[in-house]
Amino acid sequence: MNRQLIISIGLIQFEDRFLLTRRFNPEYPQWHQRWEFPGGKIQPQETPLEALHREVLEETNLTINTPQLLGVYTHDWKIENGIQQTFILVYHCFADQQHVQLKPEENDAYVWMDPNSILAMDNLLDGTIAILKEFWLQSRQLL
Repeated sequence: MNRQLIISIGLIQFEDRFLLTRRFNPEYPQWHQRWEFPGGKIQPQETPLEALHREVLEETNLTINTPQLLGVYTHDWKIENGIQQTFILVYHCFADQQHVQLKPEENDAYVWMDPNSILAMDNLLDGTIAILKEFWLQSRQLL
């Protein structure tokens, strides 16, 4: 069975670093303990921005400001019964503070890192490097 999913994620910046959270999802080894940018599913009757604010607050207890849509990234995941095509709305936004309070049933660690250090990390969720390169690093090279 193939399905589609739409999510909003944030490249959340504090000073010159971005927030990554480590997913806690033992039932799904392909996602478990992999680093990713915070965000999640857009619920029915919810705008992508509302979803971004809600998901970031739920997962990190952070409020974000000045979100700007950078673009849409598409990733196909192999799932048990087929393919899940995920449309990822990528936003750049800022946090007023760096203290994060995780929701332990979803994430078990977090880190603030500069983009070049993120590129050198192991155990990133599929698509994380591509998202960082396409929506952040390429745009900075054009300036």
